[in-house]
Amino acid sequence: MLKNIIQGFKDRNKPRMATLQPLNKTIEVPRDQTLLQAALEQGITFPHHCTVGTCGNCKCRLLSGNVRAVLDFSYTLSEAEINDGFILACQSMLKEDVEVEIDVSDAVPDFPIETFHGVVKETSMLTHDIMEVSVEVDRPISFTAGQFADIGLEGFERHRSYSFASTPVQDGTKELKFHVRHVSGGSYTDWLFSEDRTDERFELHGPAGNFWLRPADAPILCIAGGSGMAPIKSILDDAITKNINRPVTYLFGAREQRDLYCLDEMQALKEQWPKQFNYIPVLSEEAEDSSWKGMRGLVTDFINDESTGMSLSECHAYLCGPPGMIDAALIELERNNVNIEQIHYDKFLDSRQLEKN
Repeated sequence: MLKNIIQGFKDRNKPRMATLQPLNKTIEVPRDQTLLQAALEQGITFPHHCTVGTCGNCKCRLLSGNVRAVLDFSYTLSEAEINDGFILACQSMLKEDVEVEIDVSDAVPDFPIETFHGVVKETSMLTHDIMEVSVEVDRPISFTAGQFADIGLEGFERHRSYSFASTPVQDGTKELKFHVRHVSGGSYTDWLFSEDRTDERFELHGPAGNFWLRPADAPILCIAGGSGMAPIKSILDDAITKNINRPVTYLFGAREQRDLYCLDEMQALKEQWPKQFNYIPVLSEEAEDSSWKGMRGLVTDFINDESTGMSLSECHAYLCGPPGMIDAALIELERNNVNIEQIHYDKFLDSRQLEKN
């Protein structure tokens, strides 16, 4: 009996095995480590960034076996993704041997994450609460349109992630732009917006992120809100330089007319784009008696074939903005028969939400 008890204890504490497809590699996962921790320690190139369950970059599909979620997957993944078997590797403790599928097609061009030192060169207000911050780093950085960097400031414990609003340059660039929305109570943005921060110095770690334009011929549907404009604009500006020849509809959600920006840039893209390019701003809180003649309501109300002028089931969708908008958009896209594999998104969590994790 004692021998059986001891053996059972050993079995409960022995490492589990994880088979990673399509890499066809099997790794040992200690009982006190997540799937992501074990993979990285064993030299596996596993998509990831935040490691705390908020960015979604380590999303993978569970093909067999069971895991225990350290934090609820639903905070980051949609209901459709969870139903389709997706898990977050950084929050998955193995209950038994598993097999998972990593989407290697999501592998971003191999620009290593490095540490740069930079200085703020100029700031300008794009709206009443969104600032464009122009910076210069100490050496050229290469990135893929849609990616982000982590910014570290002296005196702040945590870094903050901001998407590049710039267009990538071959062989890299030292000059970068970011769009930063002021979040009341957010330590970084309260500091940034409180006075002129020209010549302030910072650290930049990047590039990072899995939000980028996948090669395809399918029509492109973009949905963004607030400073979610930055990575979408970067993607579209980069696409026009590369002669991407795909129809585009861009739904942009804002509260009032004063929250709209980059209108001239969107008009210029429309005039240059080789195929259909529809930019559709949608206002949710504009006064009824104002001069606004455009769409009213939530931006997600207009995710349908009629509003977008395209067959959504054939589209590849790119979403960027606050979690509530992303979650609602995912539901509407599923309702319109958009395959989950054709949806890519970047949830913007502000510092208050990050500090809870």
